[in-house]
Amino acid sequence: MRNCEVCEVLKKDLDVIFDSKHWRVSLDATDQYYLGRSFVTAKRHVDDLAELSKEEWEDLRSVMKKFETAVRGAFGAILFNWSCLMNGSCQEKPYNPHVHWHVRPRYDKKVIVAGEEFADNEFGHHYARSTSRTVEPKTKAEIIKSIQKFL
Repeated sequence: MRNCEVCEVLKKDLDVIFDSKHWRVSLDATDQYYLGRSFVTAKRHVDDLAELSKEEWEDLRSVMKKFETAVRGAFGAILFNWSCLMNGSCQEKPYNPHVHWHVRPRYDKKVIVAGEEFADNEFGHHYARSTSRTVEPKTKAEIIKSIQKFL
């Protein structure tokens, strides 16, 4: 079996917002088109949602509430688009998926962080699928710090 790319990323502790017993929440530093876009990743290697334990599901619910409350407090997000796709892990054999969620906070107004303006031009519609917005290191740090303030 090939190595799990997600497990390798988890070892690096990159852009972590917070951890729970079973999940890690980290900022998606490669794309902040949707301010606060993050990953919620199972800490153990589990390849299917149906394989999550009851305790992991309960912890995930708590993580979702904690994260959404913090991002609402920090930036005024209105709603959140959660998706668990794992398609990238099935582009070559042997397949090796790892349960994780992509979270896109959605906004009905512009938000400014560290002098950078963020606008959700698709609010009220499906999120744009092909987005890419890197931010300056100071902006990334400010986004993480702002969310952590409300944890």
